[in-house]
Order: sequence, then C-alpha cells, then structure tokens
Amino acid sequence: MIWRMKHLEKDLHERMGFALALPTPSPTSPMSGAAQFGHINGLDGMRLIAVLIVIIRHFEILTVVPGGFGVSVFFFISGILITRLLLAEEKRDGRFAFKAFFVRRFLRLLPPLVLMLGVSVPVLWALFPQDYSMPQVLFSALYLGNVYHIWAELEGAQVGLRAYETLWSLAVEEHFYLLLPLALVVAPGLRGRLRLVLGLGCVLPLVLRVMIWARFPPETADIINYRLTFTRIDALAWGVFVTLILEHGRLHTAWIARHGHLLVFSGATLCLLSLVPYTVAYDVALKYTAQSIAIGVVCVGVLIAPQYGWLRKGLEWSPIAFFGRASYEMYLWHLPVLAVVGVTMDSGLVSIAVSLGATLAISALAYWLATRQIISLRRRFGSSAT
Repeated sequence: MIWRMKHLEKDLHERMGFALALPTPSPTSPMSGAAQFGHINGLDGMRLIAVLIVIIRHFEILTVVPGGFGVSVFFFISGILITRLLLAEEKRDGRFAFKAFFVRRFLRLLPPLVLMLGVSVPVLWALFPQDYSMPQVLFSALYLGNVYHIWAELEGAQVGLRAYETLWSLAVEEHFYLLLPLALVVAPGLRGRLRLVLGLGCVLPLVLRVMIWARFPPETADIINYRLTFTRIDALAWGVFVTLILEHGRLHTAWIARHGHLLVFSGATLCLLSLVPYTVAYDVALKYTAQSIAIGVVCVGVLIAPQYGWLRKGLEWSPIAFFGRASYEMYLWHLPVLAVVGVTMDSGLVSIAVSLGATLAISALAYWLATRQIISLRRRFGSSAT
C-alpha cells in the first residue's frame, strides 16, 4: 500500500511537469538528445545574448550586427524549446494537450505584453501624439503587428511609433505556436515530420523570399520578407528540425561530443560570414536561411558538446540566467524606454547608459510582476517553469 501511494504521488508530480526527489543537475550538464522536461543549461544565457544583439543595434552602440540576427537567434531557440516540450509531453501522455499548450503560451507571452502596453501607451501617446497609431497598437496586441507593419509600409499609411516596431516578431512566434502542434499531429511519424518541417518550414520560406525578391523592387521585397510570417518562420523551423533529428537519433550526441569544437568554431564563422551583405538578392532573400543554419550549428555545439561545459556554466551565472529569463521583457521594454529617455536628454553615451540601465531595471520589475506571479497558474496547465 505504501509503495502504491508513493508511486501515485510520483506519477502525479511528473504529470504536473516536476521531477520528484531528483538531484539538481550541474550547470555544466549538456542538453540531452532525447526530448524531456526540465531546464536546459545555457539556454537562458543564449536568450540574453540574443536580446543584447537587438538592443545594441537599436541603441546604436554597434551598427555592424543587425538586430534581425538577434531575432533569428530567439526564433531558433524557441523552435528547440517548444518542440522538446511537445515531444516530451507526447512521450509521457501519448498525445498533445492542445488546450494546455496554448494556455501556457498565452500565460507566458500575454501578461508581459499587456503590462508594457498598459504603461507605455498613455506615456508615448502624450509624448508623440503626431506618430501615435491606434491600429498599430491594436494589431500588435492581437499578434498581427507584422501584417499591419507590412500593409502600412506598402500603402504609405502611418506606421506608428518606432517603440512598437519590434512587436512584429511576437506575431511570427505566436503564429508558429499555432502551427507547430498541428504539424506534428498531421505527420505523426518521424519521416513524415521531418519531411513536413524541412519542406514547409525550412525550404518553402526560402522559396517564397526568392519569389518575392524576383517579383517586387528590392525595398518592397525587403519589407515583406523581413516581417511576413511565412518568410521568417524558417528560423523557428530549423530549431524544430534539429530537435527532431536529435530525438530520434539521426544526430547522435556521441558524434557531437567528438566534434564539439568544430561545430562551435565553424558555426561562429558561418554566423559572421552570413552577416556580410554580398548582393541585394542575398541580403533580401537568402541570408535568413544562412543565418538560421549557422545559428543551429553553434547552438548544438554549445548546448550539447561536453567540451563547452565551462561556457554553459558561465551562461548559468545567476545574473546572466536571470536576465536571460527576463529577455522577453527586455525585448518589449527597450524601445519604449529609449523613446522616453530620448525626450529627456540628448543622445550620447550618457543617454545610452541611462536607457540600458532603465531597461534592465524595468524589465526585472516587469518580469516579477507579470511572469513570476503567475508561475503557479502556468504549472496547473503543465508548465515546468521554476
């Protein structure tokens, strides 16, 4: 009887997404090839790197690295994380719990967005009434900011405040969350899933970008290709593809262990080479695929290769890990903060320092208010957040 009660208690905890009486993994431990619940060492630190790339570009600290590259890093990481959670849930329960999945995603993404808009909209409306656009705010809140931005640019309508331009990527990511579970159900077998993800998720966006580049002037094609869901979703899809081949042993962790240095150094080199604007066609249509593949090579090496335990440990350092978890809030708040600081002081190093410090402080507070306070609610729907 006692054994039976303990067994039921353990099963209950596992179904809630927790491990019972398991030791805390070392911060140097690599990500497993098989999909499972739990923390992935180094992932929060990589999120922080991604958002810092965006912030450094938008604050004009360094203009060589485009902010869009940081967005692609975000996308790839999301593709890995969400796919691992879905596959782990499928192995545990034998199915996908669609309702719980979508509730978890909205509970993570929507409260911080509502908080940011609720605070910033009246402030920015008062400061920049001539640039304010209610449709921009409404479409962004409905995760259609990318569609509105493309339409406004092409039709010559008022785009709106620069402070909300980055919300286009939230729309792409939310559309991905709607499509991925359906894709995994439509093609339940490994071969079918790989073909579907590779064909529709990785290759089709590249084909669409090339077709748009061939059909429209370069400026117009760039506007569409940069923000349209079906031309940017491949960075997420490459993360899905890598997760699938890891889960089913098509990419062995033993092979990654033997070639860890090769993966990291070659991937980093490819990332740098992918940033070079070789031709207009490359810059408008081809670079997103090159960047996604390069990011994937680096991520696999950093997250799995045992040689990089020291790097994962550094990425798990408490301040880095904390702001990595709050990277979504940093992404939401950095441009509204920059806009307000720009009104109160001239641009320069002091303005940049104040903007960066305010972004970190406000993001930390927003993370505590809109994310930490509802973790228990997210856990009711199967979240393993801690």
